[in-house]
Amino acid sequence: MTKEGNKSYLLGITGSIGSGKSTVSKLFSELGAVRISSDEIAKQFTDPNTPIQKELVQIFGDTIIDSKGVPIKSKIAEIAFSQPEKLQAMNALIHPLVRKEFRLQLEKIPPGNIIAWEVPLLFETDAHTICDGKLCVTVSPEVAWERVKERGGMTKEDFEKRNLAQMDLEKKKALSDFIIPNDNSIEELKKNIKSVYETIRNTAKDMR
Repeated sequence: MTKEGNKSYLLGITGSIGSGKSTVSKLFSELGAVRISSDEIAKQFTDPNTPIQKELVQIFGDTIIDSKGVPIKSKIAEIAFSQPEKLQAMNALIHPLVRKEFRLQLEKIPPGNIIAWEVPLLFETDAHTICDGKLCVTVSPEVAWERVKERGGMTKEDFEKRNLAQMDLEKKKALSDFIIPNDNSIEELKKNIKSVYETIRNTAKDMR
């Protein structure tokens, strides 16, 4: 099954910012899949107790640390998405750490499962090469921005910069095995996810 040695079906889930990747991966888990989020793993490396604070300061400078000695996530993002070389340096630092933690989580999962792995940069980091299937969540730019705006913490300019830093959505779709639109109702989304889940279950049976 997975190319990481776990005899399960590894589904890589990606999409643009605000497409609803987390919602999709959580709905897969409700059907019985095991969910792993690379975003949630990565956040621990910019949290107050980050083990790589020294390295982050080396990349971005002292201005990313507040008066209490805590990294300012919004400042890191602002610099990273304005200066491509710093974004590249941060990714080179964090991605191997995220992949290591992902492998540790993967090893704990019993064989025979469907694993819903949420990876924003699925293709950009070559994470798709270890997946059995790839799924792209799609949404219109207008809907995506409305969702991001509701969450708060990001300007329209930052939103657009982050989108530009990722692979073009059409290319992601072309590289994916499954495409799920997320512009419509939650009921429609659940229906589409269940269809993909059943297809994967049948595929996984054939792979055993």
